[in-house]
Amino acid sequence: MKRLVAFATLFAACDRTPQIQTDHAELAARPGGATTGEHARSPAERAAHGAVAADPCAKAHAEGREVMPWISDDLASALACAKLRKVPVVLDLWAPWCHTCLSMQSTVFTDPSFKPDVDRFVFAALDTDKDVNAEALARYPKSAWPTFYVIGEDRSTGRHDAVLARFVAAASVAQFHEFLEAGVRAQQGGAAGADAHLLGAERAIAVKDLVTAEQELAAALAQAPASWPRRPDALHSLILTKRAHKDLAGCLDVADRSLDDTGRAAAATDFIVSAMICADELKADASAAGRIKQLRERAAARLAKLVADAGAPLSVDDRSDALATLREIYEALGKPADAHAAAEHQRALLDEAAAKAPTPLAASTYNWQRCEVYTYLGKPLEIVPALEKSVKNLPGEYDPPARLGWILLQAGKLPEAAKWTDQALGMVYGPRKARILDQRAEIAAKQHDKAGERRYRQAAVTLLESLPPGQASAETLAKAKQAVAALDATGN
Repeated sequence: MKRLVAFATLFAACDRTPQIQTDHAELAARPGGATTGEHARSPAERAAHGAVAADPCAKAHAEGREVMPWISDDLASALACAKLRKVPVVLDLWAPWCHTCLSMQSTVFTDPSFKPDVDRFVFAALDTDKDVNAEALARYPKSAWPTFYVIGEDRSTGRHDAVLARFVAAASVAQFHEFLEAGVRAQQGGAAGADAHLLGAERAIAVKDLVTAEQELAAALAQAPASWPRRPDALHSLILTKRAHKDLAGCLDVADRSLDDTGRAAAATDFIVSAMICADELKADASAAGRIKQLRERAAARLAKLVADAGAPLSVDDRSDALATLREIYEALGKPADAHAAAEHQRALLDEAAAKAPTPLAASTYNWQRCEVYTYLGKPLEIVPALEKSVKNLPGEYDPPARLGWILLQAGKLPEAAKWTDQALGMVYGPRKARILDQRAEIAAKQHDKAGERRYRQAAVTLLESLPPGQASAETLAKAKQAVAALDATGN
C-alpha cells in the first residue's frame, strides 16, 4: 500500500511514513514545547532543561484547548512529580508532523470528561524528534505515532517506572478512558484474566520481546469475554506483532478471523491497514491471490460501513484515514471509479474541517491529508493557497513549508519546491530532518543536479548516523546509504 498511516515496526525500528507523509503540529502546541532554534541548544542547556526542579509538578501546564496539564519533554520531572503525588504518569509520544497526534490533542484531549483525571495522573508529552527525549524513547519505544503509555509503580517489584498500560494510534474518548482505567487497575494489582495478559504483552513489547508479546496477546484474546472493551487494542497489537516478524500468513489469519471484531473507532482502520500491508507483501504468491482478493473485498465493505456510520466515534482525521485506506483497497480491487468517489468524499470532508477549524494550528492538522488527496485527484496546485496561508499563520514551524515544498514538487514546480523545502530545512530538527533532506534530494534529481542530489543524500546519512539510540533506525540508515551508493555506482 502506497499510503500508510505512520506505523513504524513494532520496535519503531523503521519509520514507514513515505517521504514527508503524516502530519504537522505546532511545536509550541504544548507549553514548554519547542520554539524555533530550541533543538540547537547546547548539551549543558539541555541537561539543565531536563533537571528535576524542587517542585517538578510546577512544570505541568495546560493549553486553553486541552483539559489536562502536560509536562513537556521532561520525563524525569514527570516521574518525580508522579512519585510525590503517588499517581501514575500518562505518556504521550507524539511528533510535530503527526496529524493523528494533533487530532488527539485538539479533539480527544479537549473533552471535559477528563477533568477528574487531572487529580489521578501526571501527564507528560514527549516530542519524539527531540534528542532530549531519546533516552526516554529507548525505555518506552513507540510502535506508531502517537503511542501512549501509563507508567507507574509495580507493587510486585517496587519500581516506579513500570509499564501499566499502552495504546497505539488514535483513540476515541471512551477508548482513552478505558486505557487510563487499565493503568489504574494494573497499579492497584487488579489486572486479571485478559487484562493481565494484555499487560504482559505491553510490557514484552516495551522490551522488544515479540515472542512473549504474541503469546500473551493470544492468551488475552482467548480468555476475554465478548464484551471486553480492549479487544480492538489487543487485536491491533497482535496484527502489528505478526507484521513485525514477517509472519504474513499469520497476519492474514488474524485479519480473516477478526476483521469484524475491531469496533467502530479508529482501531478498525489501523487493523485493516496492517492487514492490507501483509496482503500486499504476499501478492506475488499466486496461491494466496483468491484469499487476498476476498479479504480486500471484506475490508472495503467494512470501511465503507464504518465511514457511513454517522454515530461512530471518529474524528475527521479518523474518517479521512478510513477513506484513504478505502480508496487504496478499491484501486487494488480494480475499481477506480469507487476509489475516485472515496477520494472526493475525503477531499470534501477535509476542506470543510479546515475551513471550520478554530485556530491555524487546528487547521494545519489536515495539511498532509489534503496534500495527499489533492495530488491523488490530480489537482496539487489547488491546495497551494491553503498551505501558503498555513506558512503565514505558523511562521515559526517547519512543517507548513515542508508540505508546501512537497506539493510543489508533485506539481513539477521545482524552483518553488526547492525554496520552501530549503526554508523547512533551516528549521527542522531530529530524525525528521532526514525526510526533508530526502525531499530536497528528489528535487535536485528532477533538476538534473546530480552533485546536489548526492550532497543532500549524504547529509541524510550523516544525520542518521548521529542520532542517539532512542531515535536511531538501522533500517532507515541502511536505505539512506543505499541511495548514496546507487549514485556512486553510476558515477554521480
